[in-house]
Amino acid sequence: MQRILTGIQATGALHIGNYFGALKPFIELSRGYNSMVMVADYHALTTVKDAGKLRENIINIARDYLAVGIDPEKDIL
Repeated sequence: MQRILTGIQATGALHIGNYFGALKPFIELSRGYNSMVMVADYHALTTVKDAGKLRENIINIARDYLAVGIDPEKDIL
C-alpha cells in the first residue's frame, strides 16, 4: 500500500478553511493509504515567537486531528 504524508503548521487555531482545505481531504485519502500526519511546528517558528503559545498550538492541532477522524490505531500522528 502507498504512503501519504501531510501536516499543518502550528501558527494558530484551526478554522473552517483548514477543515475543508486540508483535514477533510486528508481523512478521505487516508482510507486508501498508509497515512502519516504531522504538526509542522518547526515551520511555525518563523511566525510564532512565544514558546508557550507554540506549545499550546501544537497540542490543540493534535487534538483537532483526532477530533476530525485521524485514527491513531491506523494512522501515524
